[in-house]
Amino acid sequence: MKILMITRYFPYIPGGVSDYTYYLSGHLAKKGLDVSVLTSDDKRIINNLDDVKVMPLIKKWDLKGVKEIIEYVKEISPNWIIIQYVPYMYSYYGIPFWLIFLYLNLKKQKFKICTTFHEVAILLDTGDFKHLPIAISQRIIAYFLALLSDKIVVPIERWKKMLHFFKNKIKVIPVGSNIVPENEEGEAFEESHKKDFIIIGSFGSAQKSRRIDVHLKAVKILKDKGLKVKYIFVGETPAYLKKMAKNLKIPAEFTGYLPKEKAYKILKTFDFFIFFDKYSNKYEGGINLKSGSVSATFSAGVPVISNRGFFTDETFKGYYIYSDPSPEEIFEKIIGYLKDEKYRNLKNKIIEFYNQRIKWKKIVWEYEKFLELRKSTFCKL
Repeated sequence: MKILMITRYFPYIPGGVSDYTYYLSGHLAKKGLDVSVLTSDDKRIINNLDDVKVMPLIKKWDLKGVKEIIEYVKEISPNWIIIQYVPYMYSYYGIPFWLIFLYLNLKKQKFKICTTFHEVAILLDTGDFKHLPIAISQRIIAYFLALLSDKIVVPIERWKKMLHFFKNKIKVIPVGSNIVPENEEGEAFEESHKKDFIIIGSFGSAQKSRRIDVHLKAVKILKDKGLKVKYIFVGETPAYLKKMAKNLKIPAEFTGYLPKEKAYKILKTFDFFIFFDKYSNKYEGGINLKSGSVSATFSAGVPVISNRGFFTDETFKGYYIYSDPSPEEIFEKIIGYLKDEKYRNLKNKIIEFYNQRIKWKKIVWEYEKFLELRKSTFCKL
């Protein structure tokens, strides 16, 4: 069985889709499938994976590159093409109309396409009218790509609702951890070493929509109330946040970029992980399963403090600590959970949720079942 992944980004180009494709292709290859990745002609891309054939060959991701992509696809002749889709990944302005022509050509050649929609389109009612033409264009493109796809994978229910005309060929499969431990079965839930202080932190993006400033103010309140506490942010951090932590006189560490293994080791020492994401002027993003950072936190068995939002699925209910993005409320929730058995019980529930929903082995099994990759005989249509 031949599987071809098509993605513009692949490690060591940073990004969620890059990590996702890396782990998905690697796990599928370990199942005995013949997996190839067609990606960008970029010196940063690794091409020496043991089980996966990585082809960093595509120079242009636009209408001019369609012919080149088709030629490589025909050369491989895969049973399934899995295309990773984010509008802004294939177009600076987020309107990759050229992909429609690529899909039409692939369908003309009778190839089977599964599109993984990491994003579908920006919202129509964000309150920012200048983005309305882009929002409409992205919907048109998404509907055409969905129409031309044989199967569709989305990480959250919200994207399924947005593509509801194609619900009969859609499967919701969450995004897995983007810093997976080598021994995913056991090491992921090993208890952190004992310490006499609380570690609160986050990792990934420090853009303003993530409200890292609220994290720091919450730590300030905890410190002023006499708790031994430390804040750690894993990832690149703007200078203004470092300055803010210094002015607040709180113990804070900003690690900068770290290799996955080191980032995961630090994540496991967290007592609480804070995640807020303001999606637009009008909507909160909320805790969600399209975030590799959230999945990584669950893999480490760390309780997440977050709010509900536009992207939050009902399945999250009872598996995280709800809080509005308020320093005072974050303080109250942390104190409440530390005082009784709720903290231990929540950690146990997180482990259960991770095993049932977002472990990479589970994700790959869902792909195998959905695309019928284990049939003894399989031919292109």
